[in-house]
Amino acid sequence: MKKLLPLIALLCLSGIAHADISMPKGPTFYDKMGRGFANIIFAPAEVLVSHWELLQTEGATVAFNKGFIVQGPSRMLMDMGMGVFEIATAPLPLNDGWSYSSFKMAPYDSMVVRPYPPADLEYWY
Repeated sequence: MKKLLPLIALLCLSGIAHADISMPKGPTFYDKMGRGFANIIFAPAEVLVSHWELLQTEGATVAFNKGFIVQGPSRMLMDMGMGVFEIATAPLPLNDGWSYSSFKMAPYDSMVVRPYPPADLEYWY
């Protein structure tokens, strides 16, 4: 009886402590559909974001002309088009090169240049 109780406890706890070591969950239909609606709904914010970014770096005249007239509306139309495309292709689970992942580049990958080696490893010796 003394050996049976720890064995039962071990079996019960092993079901709770089950570790999932499989690959991470990939994007699904719902993720792609949600991304499409979010792109359409939040696309007009690109006009204000473009204006603000250019106002901080280039000045007021460039920010108005380039941010409000050229860059902002073009980014808004691109985001809306990408949203419509993702909503239209969300139900298509094609496995020949297509997936539920987005074609839109993440903003943190657009123009980030990281020096090599990193600053904390430059003079490590």
